[in-house]
Amino acid sequence: MGNFSFLPNTKYDWANRVIVHCETSTARNQSSIRPEPSSAKNDSLGQDHFRARMDSIALESPLGQCEIVLENGDSKDDFKSDFSAMNSIRPMTARFLPPARCEEKGDEAKTEIQCIYLLGRVFYELFSGGEIPFDMKKNDFFNDDCQCNSTGGFLEGLEISSTQGDCHRDQFRDSSNLNQRKKSRSCNERPEIVMSVERLNLKGIPMALCDVICNMLDAINGDLRRDEAYHRIADVREDLKLVLDKPAKYLQHQNIKMLSGSGLKLPNTIYGQHNELESLQECFNHSFNGNHTFAIIAGSSGTGKTALANQFAELVLAEGGLFLSGKFDQLQQATPFSALSCAFNEYCNMLIGSVDSQNSVTVASSLREALGQDAIHLIKVVPNLALIMGDMCNVNAEDGCVDAQKRLQYLLCRFVEIISETSSQTVVLFLDDLQWADIASITVITQVLQSPRSSRFLLVGSCRNDEMSDNHPIWNMISTVKKFGVNPKMINMSKLDKDSVNEMLSDTLCLFPRVTRPLADILYHKTKGNPLFFWRLIVSLSRDGLLQFSLSRRRWEWDEEKIQLMTIPDDVAEFLTNSIGRLPQDVQAALCTLSCLGASTQMAVIDVLEAGLDLQLKDSLEVAATEGFLEKTDKTFKFSHDRVQEAAYNMLNSQYRRAEHTRYGFALCLHALNGCDDSMLFTAVDQINRGGPAILVNPEHKSLVATLNLQAGEKAMGMSDYVSALSFFEYGISFLEGIRGQLDYGLRLELFNCSTKSAYAIGDHDKLKLRSDEVLAFGRCFEDKLIVLYYFVSALCDASLLKEAIAKTIWVLSMLGEDLRQTSSRDETLALLEETRKMLIEVSDDDLLKYNPMADSSKIMAMKFLSRLGLPLLMSNSDFLPIVVLQMVKLTLLHGMAPMSAIGFVYFGSMLASLGQLREGYRFAKLAKKLIQRFGSKEMAGEVIAISSQTIGYIEPLQSIVEFHLEGHKTALEAGDIRNASLNLLLHYSHLFWSGSSLNDAKIKSDEASHFMKQHNVLSLLLIAETREYDRLVNGYESENSTVPCCSDEDYLQGKNPFAAVCYRFQGLVISFIYRDFDSTKISAENYIGCKFDSWVALKYKAVETFILGLVSFWIYRQTNIVQWLETGVRLKHMMEKWSETSRWNFLQKFYLLEAEEHFCNEQYGNAKVSYENAISFASRHKFIVDEALSCELAGYFALKILDHSKSVDYFKLAYKKYRDWGAHGKAATLIQMICQVQAGPDSVR
Repeated sequence: MGNFSFLPNTKYDWANRVIVHCETSTARNQSSIRPEPSSAKNDSLGQDHFRARMDSIALESPLGQCEIVLENGDSKDDFKSDFSAMNSIRPMTARFLPPARCEEKGDEAKTEIQCIYLLGRVFYELFSGGEIPFDMKKNDFFNDDCQCNSTGGFLEGLEISSTQGDCHRDQFRDSSNLNQRKKSRSCNERPEIVMSVERLNLKGIPMALCDVICNMLDAINGDLRRDEAYHRIADVREDLKLVLDKPAKYLQHQNIKMLSGSGLKLPNTIYGQHNELESLQECFNHSFNGNHTFAIIAGSSGTGKTALANQFAELVLAEGGLFLSGKFDQLQQATPFSALSCAFNEYCNMLIGSVDSQNSVTVASSLREALGQDAIHLIKVVPNLALIMGDMCNVNAEDGCVDAQKRLQYLLCRFVEIISETSSQTVVLFLDDLQWADIASITVITQVLQSPRSSRFLLVGSCRNDEMSDNHPIWNMISTVKKFGVNPKMINMSKLDKDSVNEMLSDTLCLFPRVTRPLADILYHKTKGNPLFFWRLIVSLSRDGLLQFSLSRRRWEWDEEKIQLMTIPDDVAEFLTNSIGRLPQDVQAALCTLSCLGASTQMAVIDVLEAGLDLQLKDSLEVAATEGFLEKTDKTFKFSHDRVQEAAYNMLNSQYRRAEHTRYGFALCLHALNGCDDSMLFTAVDQINRGGPAILVNPEHKSLVATLNLQAGEKAMGMSDYVSALSFFEYGISFLEGIRGQLDYGLRLELFNCSTKSAYAIGDHDKLKLRSDEVLAFGRCFEDKLIVLYYFVSALCDASLLKEAIAKTIWVLSMLGEDLRQTSSRDETLALLEETRKMLIEVSDDDLLKYNPMADSSKIMAMKFLSRLGLPLLMSNSDFLPIVVLQMVKLTLLHGMAPMSAIGFVYFGSMLASLGQLREGYRFAKLAKKLIQRFGSKEMAGEVIAISSQTIGYIEPLQSIVEFHLEGHKTALEAGDIRNASLNLLLHYSHLFWSGSSLNDAKIKSDEASHFMKQHNVLSLLLIAETREYDRLVNGYESENSTVPCCSDEDYLQGKNPFAAVCYRFQGLVISFIYRDFDSTKISAENYIGCKFDSWVALKYKAVETFILGLVSFWIYRQTNIVQWLETGVRLKHMMEKWSETSRWNFLQKFYLLEAEEHFCNEQYGNAKVSYENAISFASRHKFIVDEALSCELAGYFALKILDHSKSVDYFKLAYKKYRDWGAHGKAATLIQMICQVQAGPDSVR
């Protein structure tokens, strides 16, 4: 390096020592390069410290100023050297000022070329330590005054620092490049200047920087210059800017050892998709703020969807977020919830390996609290959760549930809610290849997206939208969640443009985009901008030697002409097939074998196939991985892209493919049966099923496969994936077709029973009817047909076909020897009730709880059929309900307790309460809840809690039982019982409304109920009416926000659900009465009485109905003098008086108000005044703000009637305050008008 000790020593890493400072202004683009090596002690030059810096590079247009300034600080802080020569170093400055005018365009171009060349000279001298590339004095291109001949005065001044020692003037000719140049030129042309920068490279200057300098110097050679020589100063500026911005790429030598081992590596970044990445970031920020959203990355195969998601993952992790991922596989759809299981198992592993052990404890504690023993069902889907839950894994939870699928959806939703709640950042779940998602997984995803508590959770999915039909479940999912305010962000991926392809190629080869652009244009034309196609083509070119790494130049080179002439398929799939076809035969065979197993295969599966089929797969797969067709981890071989897997799979003809699937399946089955790996069993059975029954000839083999399908289906049911289960059962049935052996009857019956159950669970009623009819035809005894009959009756109940369900149940029970004792009149039914009541009086609760469990299977089935009818019969107000209930109680007393006995006792207690025997009804309601606890089965819990709470509300304070329904909702959800979960939410809202809670709190619960019922497609016009009630109370009687259902809605309710129809019309009566709309109240009352019925069951709404209808009756009587209305009011008052004897807290104030209204009608004003005061007093004392507001208002009208205007105003003011406190602002506003009218005088009051 001579005496220029300020230059970096070759042993230092340039890329790590370049400090970049860029500053842009209108006038110039300035850059600062500061190579700053770490302190070097006693190096070869004896220097202790050095620093060199280029403070300014300003490159503008060809006719603008081009300035380079190199300053070398000479302070002791900057340099310390033992060489005295250091003091002679002066600042190096080169200034190129173009002539004032260049009239011809040719002169402009020539000036720009000269500018580039002279800039190259300065860089050469700078980095060589003062050497010059040739002897200026002997070169005829410049005159002695260093003035440019061709332009006259172009180089105004060039000042070079004086140095000690000789300057090197050796010239090196690159013959390989010169051979491509034109070899003839006229004698008038300037001589060719041929430069080599090998001396710079020998000094340790990075090859990329050497090439930049060489290409600048080569610019002066005109037509003889190399293709890579600079033509424009703008190109120089761009390349220098890239050196400054990406020194690690352009200033470091490529790792030749790595390239020789693994070949080209695609950069881990995205190209041409920055807007799409920003869209994902917006979704992430949106979710972080607690808003619900999700994103779908849609595009054809190979467009970079997964690469975009991986880039997004880096941003999420950098923000401290949590990124989970799973992938759906076209050939692994038989494994239940495979993608979700993978993602959540990954989360558990991350949690276990986290240094923050407290977070793991917090999550485990939250899961235990939220899921309880039901966590065991979630562990079946997410096995690694057992590592977090600890001892809970050993719990054997009872599997009594109504709908296991709904239960799992609830558990997974709670799991997502908990991990998002315990995470300080957004949880991102990425699911790849949604076009292959199974229905069960899509249903779970839908529920998670709809969950209002899933805050800070972002779902990102990718799909090949061009391969999905218009009715694909994913589109249905998007349509569904939109209704809940969850708007998806559709990110459509397109193929890359030319610039993006060039950027990708430039980054891959670590060459300037200017250099790679010609090759990029060729590749773009051949691949149409498909990223996958581009990458595989690059790999192919490298393998074929058309793209190779030059050891001498330490960079990639290519044969552009040969690449241009290559003939390749237009379709990436065909190209991949051809590429695989060029591999060795054993590698091709191994890839085809692996493709039959899916996009990713566990090493354990490969080991089993190698041992069972005597195959040598791993060595061949290692070769395929080296060629870039596979990616290998410690546990898996994974295809580098789905299209590679599809190409290998399609190389097999269909017949051979089916045979191979069967062969692989049997090999895996032997291992799966000997172990406890469910995933191996799913894979094995799915492989055999893909082969199909036609491959097998031996009936024993077919029977074995049917048995395996039964086992796999039962395990899938245990994981609550009834879609996969149904598929397994149906395959099992297909393998038994044509076999009519005695030994296969039991297997056949079990497959049909399980298929029927799965079909019912997923709502496939056509399949249910088909399989049940077949069982009824081939079943050898009635007991063999009971299971399919039970699900058939359940389907009839769900469809509200009660007459058919009752008829079928009566027939089934008769076949079981249980003839229902049908009654001809209500009196006969009441007699039977009384008979049963007296029988149970003799038995204590403790004795009933100690009854032995029911053991007779036929009686248990009879109880199941009877219990299934309970709620439907209640909603239809069928007189058949007490017959069913009494039969259940009878079977229990005669044959022992069963979980279904709780249903019988809760309805029995409710019927006693409806007949006025409240205390005894209360006893059996409490007994039913104890039975649920005894058996630990949640299958009946939701219904028992809903009905028992209605009876308990006649004894215990109403406010104390409000939360019972939340418990009922949660318990029903845990059992997958959506019907009773919805019922409990409705009852919870109703109790909040009438128990004195604020309307705002009631509205929140109403919204939750509405959201839940919409989410699960549960019709509830009753909830619509209650919401209308709320809107009018808050916003006014004529509120535009009120939802007014049409007459057809009422007609529908009357036909399908008479109970709901009665409640629906009652809501309209309440509103018109509270707003004192007499005409509307009278019409509503008449309509309500016309449709109401005397229910066999004591529901809490009956007490509210008695209260409101009694007040309405007295008001109508005072306005019309129709005696029937007075009689109705008196009758209802007596009912309230009786209830107040068992629960003064709930009913005493209501009784006093009815009594006051009766006295008002009978003009017993003194008694009326006392009763009004009692009603107000007890309502306040018992915290019933609605009763207090009504009592004050009605007392005001009473005082107005007896002309006590002052007292009337006081009552109205108090009523106004109570309505306001309740939240009924619309109603309170009407009282302001009334107060003003009263204060204005008697004539102002209507």
